Amino acid sequence: MTVLLTGGSGFVGINITERLLDENLHVVNYATLPVPDEALPSLKGRRGHYEFVEGNVLDRERLDSVIAKYNIKTIIHAAVMTPDFKREQQSSKDVTNVNYMGTVEVLESARRHGIEKFVYLSSVSVYGDTAYSDNRLSETDSIPTPRSLYEITKYAAERTVLRYKELFGLSVLVVRIGQVFGPWERYTGIRHTLSGPFQATRLAFFNQDVLMPWPGMRDWVYSRDVANAIVHLMQHHDLHFDLYNIGPGQQWSVEDWCKLLEKEFPSFRYCVVDNPDEANIDYFAPKDASRLVIERLQQDGGYTPKYGLKEAFNDYMKWIKNTSLFWIEEKETTPSHKGRVVQTRVSSCVKYPFNTF
Repeated sequence: MTVLLTGGSGFVGINITERLLDENLHVVNYATLPVPDEALPSLKGRRGHYEFVEGNVLDRERLDSVIAKYNIKTIIHAAVMTPDFKREQQSSKDVTNVNYMGTVEVLESARRHGIEKFVYLSSVSVYGDTAYSDNRLSETDSIPTPRSLYEITKYAAERTVLRYKELFGLSVLVVRIGQVFGPWERYTGIRHTLSGPFQATRLAFFNQDVLMPWPGMRDWVYSRDVANAIVHLMQHHDLHFDLYNIGPGQQWSVEDWCKLLEKEFPSFRYCVVDNPDEANIDYFAPKDASRLVIERLQQDGGYTPKYGLKEAFNDYMKWIKNTSLFWIEEKETTPSHKGRVVQTRVSSCVKYPFNTF
C-alpha cells in the first residue's frame, strides 16, 4: 500500500514516515522541502520504500497528478505552518491559506480520487482558552475556544474534515496531537514554536543555563509515541470514533527534564526565575494547559503510550548521540513573540558534552 503524507519533512512527519516504513509501506512525502540529509539513512534503512515529491498543498493540479501517479488510497495530512506571535503577524494570510485552504484542497483531491482513508493531524491547541479553564481536556466535554490563527485554522480544518465525511462519505480520522517533542525536532523556518524539552536540551549543548519562567508542567508527548498511535489508528478497522486525543497519559515538567539533563551534562544548571522576562525558555502560552484525556485512544483504539519521562529521555539521548548536530543549528534569524532576535551558527568543532551511560 502507498501512503501520501503531506508535510512529511516536518519532525512529526519524519517520525510517522519511519513508523510507516517499518510496516513495509510505500511512503510518498509530498512537501515543499525534502527531509534533512541526516534523516535519509534512517528512512532508507527500513523495510518500506520512501519517495519525496516536491509540491504545495495549495496546488490542485499537482496534488491530483501525484495521487493518480502513485494510485494513492490513504492520505495522512500533516502539512501546516506553526507560527509564533511575531510570525503570525507577519504571515497571517499564509498561515490561513496553508492550514485551512490547504486542507480543503487535499480533501477535494481525496474526494475526486476515491481515497479510502484520510487522516488529519490536528492539535491539542484547538482547545484554546478552554485548555486553561477545564480540569481535563476530552474530545466530548471540552468545547474548543481557539484564539490564535494557528488554533483557529486547525479547528476549522478538523471540523471541515469531519463535515466531508457527512457530505461525501469520506472515511476520515482526526487526531489532536498533544505537546509533542522528540527526534528530528529542529529549526525549519515553518515551525517556530519549539518544544520546552527541545529548548532545554539545546541550551545544555551550548553549556548555557536554563532559565524557566515556571516549571512547565505539560502533557509532553514523545514523537515516536505520536507516530505509533497514528499508524495504530490508521490500521485499526473497528474504531467507534473519528476524533482522538493523542497524548502520553501523564504529565511532567521541563524542570523534571532538566533534572535528567543535569546528570548527562556535567556543567549544566537550571532554575525558575522570578522575572519571566529573564527566561530563555518559551512555552508560547500564558500558563500550563490542563491534562489531556486519552481514554478513547486507550479503550477504543487499544493503544498504550510507550514513552514516559525516563523512557523518552533515554531514547532521545541515544538519538542525539547517533545524529549530527544539525538539529541545534538555527540557520535563519527567527523573531520571537517577545521581540528578541536570536541567530546561532554551530561550529563544526562542537563536541558532545555527555556523561557516559
